[in-house]
Amino acid sequence: MAAQLTTDALRLALAGEFRAAVEAVVGNVLTTTPVAAPSGAGWSTPIAASGLAEGQLTVWVDETGVAGIARAMMGMDEAPEPGVAADMLKELWAQAAAAAALKDGFEGLTLVTGATAPGTLPANGEGFALTDGATTLATLAMTGAVAAGRGAPAGAAASAASAGAGSAGSGRAEYPGNLAALLDIDLPLIVRFARTEMSLRALAQLGPGSMVDMGRSPDAPVQLLIGSQVVAEGEVVVVAGNYGVRITSLVSPADRLRAMEL
Repeated sequence: MAAQLTTDALRLALAGEFRAAVEAVVGNVLTTTPVAAPSGAGWSTPIAASGLAEGQLTVWVDETGVAGIARAMMGMDEAPEPGVAADMLKELWAQAAAAAALKDGFEGLTLVTGATAPGTLPANGEGFALTDGATTLATLAMTGAVAAGRGAPAGAAASAASAGAGSAGSGRAEYPGNLAALLDIDLPLIVRFARTEMSLRALAQLGPGSMVDMGRSPDAPVQLLIGSQVVAEGEVVVVAGNYGVRITSLVSPADRLRAMEL
């Protein structure tokens, strides 16, 4: 009989990977701790599961937490506009879902993230506190359930449960296979301001003082590349007198892993 990926294991994995996604953009080490189901206003995102497990979870972030994450990510002093909040949360949950589906024991699981919208917490939610030391950055909650799907392989339940527990309980994400052994390898990260094309004649005529029109607005985002693959976009900032880039969007963890293989 095919083993079942449990709802608890999937919830723990998603909570842990959401923490890792937020951690990556705010730059602080965070922890995820199970808490009593929260209440109040917040933002909900549906995540549909198929393959190894089938069903749907609704993931929720409290309104205060959304504002806190936006401040940490974007330097915003006020609560983000609804459209900004929805896009930010959908991207974070999409990254969390993609990373969860890559975990050992979750092979054959497909997670699809739906549209994020404001709403109150559904009944019977399981709560998680996303903390930075003694401070709670956000409170998460999840409802819904999954059952064994047609693609569930035998023996998946135990490894999936342990993978989910490790993801939520540690300060760092777990990685599939032997990837963890490669994470300390330095890779060249390129910031691309803009690109254009020139004829060989125009290129030969360049000299000191020549002006090259890049066809780019000064406010347009710059691109971050590993090799030739774009992995993120961001805005140029000055940090302690040096140029830096504040990340505004990222490709999925799976696409970032593929870029590292080039």
